[in-house]
Amino acid sequence: MILDDFSQWMKINRELSDTSVYKYSLAIKTTSKEMQEIGIISKSLVDMNLSELDIAINVILKTPQFVEKNRKGNRMYSNSLKQFRLFALDVLDSDDSELEIASEIKKSKLPQTEKEAIIKARIGQGTYREELLKKYNSKCIMTGIDNKKLLIASHIKPWAICSNQERTDIENGLLLCANMDRLFDSGLITFDNSGHLYISSFLGRDNEKRLHINSDMSFDLKLTSGMEKYLEYHRDVLFVR
Repeated sequence: MILDDFSQWMKINRELSDTSVYKYSLAIKTTSKEMQEIGIISKSLVDMNLSELDIAINVILKTPQFVEKNRKGNRMYSNSLKQFRLFALDVLDSDDSELEIASEIKKSKLPQTEKEAIIKARIGQGTYREELLKKYNSKCIMTGIDNKKLLIASHIKPWAICSNQERTDIENGLLLCANMDRLFDSGLITFDNSGHLYISSFLGRDNEKRLHINSDMSFDLKLTSGMEKYLEYHRDVLFVR
């Protein structure tokens, strides 16, 4: 059962007490049941692939009933969703679900050139990646790595939940090397608008040292006003504190 696997994953990776593990697991079960009952989601969170989960979390966090319950619960419910998403990243294959979305885009009535641009912005990177390479001088903003084979055009707001316009919006991108992209995509690191780095407690100090990062660091994001809404989303919805 997925929730049993989630509980075991939290015990191993978070070193949480049995009480905390139980509360997080119960929060996912309760949130899933309540959101289905009021028609916010059509199936259980535990039955979703990663892209479906990203879409569901995005909607749930805006639902008034959830917002009020989360406020009363001192953000435990939103934190449980972040934990569950991180767990899903570990155990689910995001490529398959993104290919399904790409297939739906291909079937849409959008112009062919627009379809190709949207899909390549995630699957093949295409022009989207080239624009970010230009913006950041073909260097990872955190490490300075300049080998293009190691650089990834990272969407700030996940591709799966973006509108078609957001999927190709350069303001929604950062250029990162593979390991930093994985940290960012997982919500283990994030940035404020000044480029200050925030690191999840989940990562652990030993791994911070291995990765040569710390919470005193700041980076030049080449911030524009258009990036601010995406960074705010990443901090509020994806970052695991």
